[in-house]
Amino acid sequence: LTPGNYNQSRKNRSGITKLIQILDYNANRDTSHDYIVYQRRTYQNVPLWTVVNTLTIGQISKMYSFMQSDIQSKISHCYEAANEKELKQYLKVITDFRNVCAHNERLFLYHSHTDIPDTALHAKLSIPKTGSSYSSGKNDLFALVIALRYLLTKDDFKTFYKQLKKLISSYESKTTSANANKLLASMGFCNNWKSILRYKP
Repeated sequence: LTPGNYNQSRKNRSGITKLIQILDYNANRDTSHDYIVYQRRTYQNVPLWTVVNTLTIGQISKMYSFMQSDIQSKISHCYEAANEKELKQYLKVITDFRNVCAHNERLFLYHSHTDIPDTALHAKLSIPKTGSSYSSGKNDLFALVIALRYLLTKDDFKTFYKQLKKLISSYESKTTSANANKLLASMGFCNNWKSILRYKP
């Protein structure tokens, strides 16, 4: 709740103020989360590890982007294949796609305003390039899949992957291969996207 604990650059200041207001309300006045009320009444203190569970993915993404670089670096070390800048990009893209889902917008054609970084998976999956830029897997739905591959545990991603594969296979069984290929291309999925589990990020 202390503004000085954040990166107080000019572009961050208003966002930091709003974030602190949200954290302060959730920790000290909100009564919709029993575990927060318990911490408040029992210990007269609500630690960050408790109150963070009340935040949306968007608020967590903002909070991370406002942190000082040494804290960002320490957090990114929890993810084997992402540095602090890359983690910020992943969180922004995940937030964008989460918002599309939450507002019931058309997901398969959506493109985020933020690109994920070029990754080893882009190269290993032989995603084609236009000039020096990858033509897919940067801000489309497959970019989200790549981001999750980097941030989820192996077991969690495997569960997600199986569900995704089953969903796509169900669609493929009900349409022509041309339509299925058109859908996959519109989502940014490369031809060998199912190989994503074979490669280490």
